[in-house]
Amino acid sequence: MEFSLETRKKDLGTLAGRYFDVLIIGGGIAGAGVASILAANGLDVILVDRADFASGTSSNSSKLIHGGIRYLGQGHVMVTMDLLRERNYLMKNTDFVKGIDFDILIDDRSWRRYTIAAGLLFYNLLGRNYSIPRFHKGKYSYPGFKGHYTYMDAVTDDAQLVIYNVITAKMLGAMTLNYVAAEKIIKENGMNRVTLRDTMFGGEYSVKCKVIVNSTGPWVGETYAKYSGKDMNGFKLSKGSHLIMKKDHFPFGNAVAFKSHIDGRQMFVIPRNETVIIGTTDDFVTSPDSLKVTDEEKDYIYESVKRLFPALDRSDIIGTYVGIRPLYGKGNDPGRVTRDFHIDVTGKMVSVMGVKITNYRTASRKVAATVGKVLGRKMRTSDLPQILYRRREEGDRIDLAINEECALTVEDILKRRLGYFYFKADQGKGIRDEITKRIKAKVDNLNKTNVI
Repeated sequence: MEFSLETRKKDLGTLAGRYFDVLIIGGGIAGAGVASILAANGLDVILVDRADFASGTSSNSSKLIHGGIRYLGQGHVMVTMDLLRERNYLMKNTDFVKGIDFDILIDDRSWRRYTIAAGLLFYNLLGRNYSIPRFHKGKYSYPGFKGHYTYMDAVTDDAQLVIYNVITAKMLGAMTLNYVAAEKIIKENGMNRVTLRDTMFGGEYSVKCKVIVNSTGPWVGETYAKYSGKDMNGFKLSKGSHLIMKKDHFPFGNAVAFKSHIDGRQMFVIPRNETVIIGTTDDFVTSPDSLKVTDEEKDYIYESVKRLFPALDRSDIIGTYVGIRPLYGKGNDPGRVTRDFHIDVTGKMVSVMGVKITNYRTASRKVAATVGKVLGRKMRTSDLPQILYRRREEGDRIDLAINEECALTVEDILKRRLGYFYFKADQGKGIRDEITKRIKAKVDNLNKTNVI
């Protein structure tokens, strides 16, 4: 199926004055999952994102599909059960969610050995893994190290999961548009009139809809205020910074979970293809645009992991990235604010926040059911959303990204279609010029045919 600059332009050409049952603002994992379910129910749905699909938190997560053993330690048993159930489903039903073994390290700054043993046993049982955790000595060698346990979780390419859901929604009849912003929302006669703006090539379009789904992640408060004229109480933002490092000085194939000797925060080291992802911080911020890894954050992560792997050098750092987590709850410690998602209904706007990549299906079903209540119709959510799209194995990957996955920029391809920024040692620099050339050729060709 073609999904490209051409199809995007054709869809934009049909927008003026059009009516939709539901407008979804935000093309991250939550918006994509909800769009898929609503389209499967036969609703007239449009999904827009002011940047690329998955360009916010949904491509800047830790790229883990996991139950969150830390959440279990905080007493969030039901959250952990749901996450583990969804982890198992995604591992079974996709080819890009893969199991990975984690070594959880016990040292003089970490958890107690028998507390971890009991916690991992419970974690395994909740995840339908009936193996008994075994304590191992050796392997790692650093001051204070006592041994480690090994348990299983999973990793994925988070942006790929989003893109596949977006394209599935389109296959089911939804209109899906990247680089389209919802500028103004006006309530009139029981409906919403929304001004949409093409942020890539210009142009404004006015559409009407019955219900708006606000799935804008860290910007959910801004979108809520645009509709309601007031702030959203209880909404918080937490910043998670990550380092991308060379694999040279990480001799083991397993991922690592450990506590920083600096402040006791749980951290991880995750080998991914040609790189290792290390993180993460967890600090409240006031702006969803706090996307720079500060020198202090970089030092904190680097010094925390260098204790485990003393051969590391700062030159091994090849990149950094930030994910801003939208949370909802009480408390002054971002690590203890619940990681469960929250749904708010205000008039004809349904807002969702705190959705994790792992439990996006659970959250999407509940949001879709809530939309159904606002519309006054029952929604079918069982076994949804499903992923119908798969990238073809044959064909050039750059061309497939441009022509079948609606990539419009170099970053769309390097970060959110191929994942080279995160998983390749050169972060895709070797093919950047080729991508630039092909995208320019695409735009030039459309200009000649007066499509743009």
